[in-house]
Amino acid sequence: MFERLHAFFDKKTIVSKKMGCAWILSVAAIVSFSYVTKGSDVLFSGIAEASATTISVPSAVEIIKLHVEVGEEVKDGDTLIELSRPDLALRINEVKRELDALEGRGNVSMASVDQKVAEIQADLDTRRNTLRFEIQKMETEYKQNLAIAKRLKSLSGEGPSSENDAMASRIQSMKKELSVLEANAATQIRLLRGSKGKQAQSNASEAKILHDELARLEQEMKEQTILAKGEWVVATVLARDGEKVSSFNPIMTLTRKEPSQVRGYLHENLHNKIQVGAEVEVTSLGQHAKVRGKIIGMSSQIVPFPLRLLKSPDLPLYGREVNVAIPENSGFLLGEKVSISELPDWKNLLNSQEK
Repeated sequence: MFERLHAFFDKKTIVSKKMGCAWILSVAAIVSFSYVTKGSDVLFSGIAEASATTISVPSAVEIIKLHVEVGEEVKDGDTLIELSRPDLALRINEVKRELDALEGRGNVSMASVDQKVAEIQADLDTRRNTLRFEIQKMETEYKQNLAIAKRLKSLSGEGPSSENDAMASRIQSMKKELSVLEANAATQIRLLRGSKGKQAQSNASEAKILHDELARLEQEMKEQTILAKGEWVVATVLARDGEKVSSFNPIMTLTRKEPSQVRGYLHENLHNKIQVGAEVEVTSLGQHAKVRGKIIGMSSQIVPFPLRLLKSPDLPLYGREVNVAIPENSGFLLGEKVSISELPDWKNLLNSQEK
């Protein structure tokens, strides 16, 4: 009998445990369903916009020709504007003249050094030939005198004459004079050729500076013809042919063909409910397009909402400006009003798993 009672209570305990687990799972399911159906409590509005770029130049220019009009679509490499900078062309001509003059001065300087070296070499050759001739002549005469003196010595017994000694000294002196002459000429030639190398190095340095400036100026001249970089739509044209434009003044603005971002406005009561980097869902008011985006920036101050986003013009709203990046093939229209909501955590989890 005790075995039957024990088995009965074991079955009751198991049933109780199963009912407890079922109850916990039911509560969890209800909470999850409530969270999912509730969705995000962060919902705000915005306007679909396209990234834009402004064309301006750092120097004052004259508009030669505008090749596009407002609303025109342009492709990568299309010519947009032809500009003119008279000062640029003038400086290019000046630099070219300076290079020509530098080359001419260098050639003259090199030729002058070569001419001086040739003159020194010619003078050395003339004086050396003269001295060598005199030395050879005196050596011949000295040998003859020595031979005569030798015969006289054998006859009279006298030693070498002082005249021969003086002639030998004169020969040695002339040989030293020749050595000094050759050394002086070599020194002068070495100095001249050294100055030629220094002058060439100085000219090369100056020429490099001018060539670098010329390359920069010619690159700036090429940039006077402005080409499109990528595919755009001409949004505004702020100048006309023949007009002179100051430096950094806008000439033209371009926008992408389709929206690539949304400028939203988060009510000040919710300004700390969402952070940069959060993923959001962007939906058009007509429900014809819905994409996933990412918050890439938020203003650091509270600003008034645009009039278009107000339910009533007499009831102004204030909040933080939020920049949301979206794919360019979103299907939104430029300037379209959209709603923005933060993706629930479970969606973010699923998205991360898909990636």
